[in-house]
Amino acid sequence: MRTNEQLHCEGASFNIFARARLQVILGMAAALFIFPQSDLYSAEPPATAPAKQVEKTNAVQDVKAPAPLKSTEFFSQSEKKKDCLNASIEGAPLKTVLRQLATVTGWKVFMEPGLTRMVSAKFKDLPSHESLPLLFGSLNYALVSDGTHGQRLLVFQKDQKDATEFIRPDLSQPIPNELVVVLKKGSKLTPQEIAQLIGGKVGAVSKDGRAIRFIFEDEEGVARAKEILAKLMESDVDSLQNNYYMVSPETARAFVSQGLAIPRKVTAVSGEKTTIALIDSAPHLDGINYSDVLLAPVDFTGEYTKSYNLSSGPTHVDSMLGSSLFWLQNSGYDALDFNYLPLIAIGSEGYGDAFSVAEAVNYANAAGVDVINISLSGDGYSPYLNDAIQGALANGRTIAAAAGNDPTGQTTYPAGYKGVVGVTALERGQIAPYANYGNFVDAATAGTGLFYFDDSWYLTTGTSVSTVYFSTLVAAEMAATGKSATEAQNSVLKKFGYKP
Repeated sequence: MRTNEQLHCEGASFNIFARARLQVILGMAAALFIFPQSDLYSAEPPATAPAKQVEKTNAVQDVKAPAPLKSTEFFSQSEKKKDCLNASIEGAPLKTVLRQLATVTGWKVFMEPGLTRMVSAKFKDLPSHESLPLLFGSLNYALVSDGTHGQRLLVFQKDQKDATEFIRPDLSQPIPNELVVVLKKGSKLTPQEIAQLIGGKVGAVSKDGRAIRFIFEDEEGVARAKEILAKLMESDVDSLQNNYYMVSPETARAFVSQGLAIPRKVTAVSGEKTTIALIDSAPHLDGINYSDVLLAPVDFTGEYTKSYNLSSGPTHVDSMLGSSLFWLQNSGYDALDFNYLPLIAIGSEGYGDAFSVAEAVNYANAAGVDVINISLSGDGYSPYLNDAIQGALANGRTIAAAAGNDPTGQTTYPAGYKGVVGVTALERGQIAPYANYGNFVDAATAGTGLFYFDDSWYLTTGTSVSTVYFSTLVAAEMAATGKSATEAQNSVLKKFGYKP
């Protein structure tokens, strides 16, 4: 293993060493498919990283309107009592019920893998402590708050630690109270003028001013706005589009209690470096050991003002960064020739939307970022997000996206957009039992990662981890060989491509 001084001083000879290290990381990648964990190096405790200033985009123009009442086939929110539910279910599978429950409540739901139960229940205006026992019968459950993403519902037989399978909510339906308006080139209408005309709030505006995300009080407001805007289709409005939810496909993070060593501080080599954009949640900016390779975050949610408190636990992007960096350190990378750029498109509740992700893609593209990692997924096809992705791909960027942790074979987005590398997860050399699959999936890498956070080690699994591993491999290939992003992507796909 080379010292940091050697990596900094070799200059023109650096690519020789980088190629050697790349062979190590490729070997590590192959090993992870069989056995996901490896020994840690001993190290000195990391120094506390200085806080980085969060860059704010000009996208968010106004506060969000109150969310409308939600409903699915089985559940609806009570109109009379806050935080109460109505249900009408006759013989439905447990996982289907949990998915619809997650959709209506906004809870992040996890169940013990393999649980089966047919659910029948009918009730009205019941709070959770009365309604949930009617759904789960002899199964146990826990409704807890993690301080960051709101409430989590864990369903299990004996031990809540066994509730590790993430139940993704139904994301196929548009966000009911939102509308994306794309103006024609040359239109003189401002977002505020349109908001006054249609009675909505401006949620976000694209950098070029042509696309506006509007938020309304309810679905009826969206319908009225469409009628008004339809009259402007010939003069000012190019298209009216729905917006869609996006979430991070993950399983529950588990604390690793073994006596593992503290990782060394990660440093950056001098000179020009490849950048990996992580379109994800907000990272912690304190208590980390990789500040040298972390660029200032850029916020597209309008709610991120400072780093989260450490006591709230790691965010999703913390686990992505940590897993990637631990993997690199175990491969001999103590000094990196690439940076990470956090682009915050997932809010504090654990949800994002296609418009915000599109703006993050546009930002990365305009900034010349080589590798764009999107460890997120949704069910709805967004023309606006697809346009942003195709624009980035046309400029030679490589984009990797998670296939999702629901093994249905259903196409998810943005993994399903043309040109995006859809990544699924491997477990012991096979597609992981929780991982999605299908013709839209292009690559498969290990789905397990270890990461260090606030004096503790954590274990995380899912196609999110697989995606950041793929992006890391592409960046390492670029740094080692001088290849373009597209060339490096094709090289990595030869080793880790997936064919259903």
